[in-house]
Amino acid sequence: MLDHSERVAAARSAIDYICGRSDAEQAVPVPNCPGWTVYNAASHIGRVSIAWEEMMTSVPEDPESRARGYERAGRKPTGTSTAELAAWAHSAIDQLIYDLDRRCYFSMTGGEGNPRLWAWHAASELGMHRLDVEAALGHEHSMTPSQALDAAHYTCQFFLQAMRRILERDPGGLTARLVDAQSDTGDAAGELVGSLNIEPLPESTSPAAAVIEGPSVQVLLALWGRPHDRVEVTDGDPAVWHQWQALPSEAFQFGTWD
Repeated sequence: MLDHSERVAAARSAIDYICGRSDAEQAVPVPNCPGWTVYNAASHIGRVSIAWEEMMTSVPEDPESRARGYERAGRKPTGTSTAELAAWAHSAIDQLIYDLDRRCYFSMTGGEGNPRLWAWHAASELGMHRLDVEAALGHEHSMTPSQALDAAHYTCQFFLQAMRRILERDPGGLTARLVDAQSDTGDAAGELVGSLNIEPLPESTSPAAAVIEGPSVQVLLALWGRPHDRVEVTDGDPAVWHQWQALPSEAFQFGTWD
C-alpha cells in the first residue's frame, strides 16, 4: 500500500501528464472512454476536481456539497486551456496536504471522509485516467505494480461498492489476484503482488463467485471495465466476473464537458 505522500505525488503526476499533452495529442480519441479526446480527459479531471474541492472543504453532514461542487464545475467556460484545467486539479490536491484527519464529505461513501481517503481516491481515479490517455497515445504504462495494487485495493473497497449500490445489484463474490509479469512477452505468470476480495452483500443468498488473475495494471483496467488483456478467470463462475466488469459503465458515465 502507498503512503499518503506517495498518493498525493501520484495524483499530481497524473494531472501534469494528462494536462501536459501537445495540441496534436489533445485531439486524439480515447478509446477507453467513448466520445472523449485527450482534451476531454483533461477537462474531466479539471472539472471533477472543482467538485472534489467543494466536498473536501465541507463537513460530512453536508451531502449537498456534492451537487454544489458539480454545479460550480458546470459554470466554468468551455474551451478552457489545459494549463487552467491543471490549476483547478492541483488546487483540489492542495487541500490534501494539511490536517490529514479532519472530517469532510466523501463522495464514494456519501458521508464521512478525510484528506487521507481523498488522496487515495485521487491517486486511484487520476491514475486510471492517466492509463486511459497513455493507451490512447500509445505510451507505455507508467504505473508500477505497487501503485496498481494500491489503486485496485481502492477500487474494490470503495469504487465498485459504490457502483453496486447505485445499480442495486450484487454480482457476487470476487477475488482479484495481481501478478507482476516477469517475462519480455508480458506473460502473466509472475510474482504475486497482492490479492483482493469483494465479499457478497449480506442479503445475498448462495451467491456465485469468481477468481481472476493477471498483470497488475491489466487487472486494474479490467476492474474499471476498461479494455485489457491477459486477465483470466482461474476459478468460479465467469458470468460473475463479466457482471463486475459491466458495473462502471452501467452505473455512471461522465459526458465530455467541453
